[in-house]
Amino acid sequence: MSHYRLNHLDLSTRLAIVLEMLQPIPERKWGQVTAWARTYNVSRTLLYQLRDRALEALAESLTPRQPGPRPQQASLVIDRAFIQRAVVILSLLKGSIRDIRRGLSLMFGIERSVGYISQTLGAAGAQAEAQNRALTVPLPILGEADEIFQGRKPCLTVVDGRSFLVLNLTPATSCDSTTWGVTYLDLVERGMRFQDLACDGGTGLQAGLREAELAIPLRPDLFHILQNSQRLTRRLEKAAYRAIATAERARRADQEARGIIRRRGRRLKVTVPLAQAAAEETQAIALLDHWSWLNSEIRQALEPLTADGQLVQVTQAHETIQAAIELLKELAHPEVRAFADDLQSKVSQLLSPVAWLEQQLRPVLARLDDEHAAFILWAWRHRDALPVDIATEIAEPLRSTARVAWDILGLFHRSSSLAESLHSWLRPYLQAHRGMPKWLLPLLQLWWNHHEFERGKRAGESPLRLAGVEDAPTLAEVLAQLLQPKEAAQAI
Repeated sequence: MSHYRLNHLDLSTRLAIVLEMLQPIPERKWGQVTAWARTYNVSRTLLYQLRDRALEALAESLTPRQPGPRPQQASLVIDRAFIQRAVVILSLLKGSIRDIRRGLSLMFGIERSVGYISQTLGAAGAQAEAQNRALTVPLPILGEADEIFQGRKPCLTVVDGRSFLVLNLTPATSCDSTTWGVTYLDLVERGMRFQDLACDGGTGLQAGLREAELAIPLRPDLFHILQNSQRLTRRLEKAAYRAIATAERARRADQEARGIIRRRGRRLKVTVPLAQAAAEETQAIALLDHWSWLNSEIRQALEPLTADGQLVQVTQAHETIQAAIELLKELAHPEVRAFADDLQSKVSQLLSPVAWLEQQLRPVLARLDDEHAAFILWAWRHRDALPVDIATEIAEPLRSTARVAWDILGLFHRSSSLAESLHSWLRPYLQAHRGMPKWLLPLLQLWWNHHEFERGKRAGESPLRLAGVEDAPTLAEVLAQLLQPKEAAQAI
């Protein structure tokens, strides 16, 4: 307990002095204040201050108030120690309901039940779902669709490939064509205008689009094909390095046996003769070289622009890929042949975005000479490294053509890599909650669409603003409206 600075002037003495000084002067003994000041070695001013403090306390306690129990009030001091404590506690919590309960107790000293927290999250999730369904995007959607599963419960993720905006993130009971078809139709009815839709080889995703009977071009996912080729490249590299190490060991053992070199210890033992090891080394290196060359040719043939900045011709690209596939099959490697067979079945689909681009862009560039057309394509290709403003950097006669060409090039789309990246961000949340609670995914979708990217080419922008939504609210504003919808509506 705190002590008075003047220990000899204890509480009982102060009460006696205050009670005496509150009496009117005729009833209070004359000279009593001076006598107390001399007795306790204090000033008369301190005694009058005690009287005034007592009067203020009485007035505060006797002032009329609202009837009923007084609301609980608590103050929180946010200082350096509290911030450090919050940083440590937040780093240790996983985000589950019980961790939220523990965090409230450790940080704020507030005890709430699991049911209260679950009910709060449920209400917030319902508000977030309503806001997500009211979302409209003015620009065409470069759709990317993919499935994610947690606890045998599927969820169809639909992302805009231009802005990284999440259009759908709702768990479903099954992943059949009817369920996903209804989801596609719901997005279209909400005003989403799809330019195309890229997805992997999932049968439910493609079957749902066919059952919905939507006139949306379906693009095969180039991301998984590149991922498979990179994995195959790493396996062939490891096989080549193993063959090189085996052949080098066989050479050293042969030189040691012929007395050319000497070494301490036992002689090297080899399981493969030198001639066989050298032949396998040559074969493994040649296989890797041929694979790398043919893979790079296929990759370049799928690009919208050639190495020298010209628009790719679909016929020539198709011939290049077919020739590369035939040469891959001649390498007589089972994994390479399987990759070539899979690529053979998808050639026409992989070239469909390039064919669309050539069909749309060829008439636009036909109005220009080769030099100006090459400049416009070069400027678009290096638009990130060398920011080019059409209104200032391009001559007046070329501006309208450049804008049209760049708009067409901006709609070139053939991958679902953003949907895969979003799943990497979602996975820790799903694992922390051991499933897909009804409130979780709507809140995550609302959070993602309003947050600002911290780095990369989208730094400082939110997915909503990149999608063309004007006056998009910030994350703090949308959370205030989510948690206090009535107060936010009145403020607006």
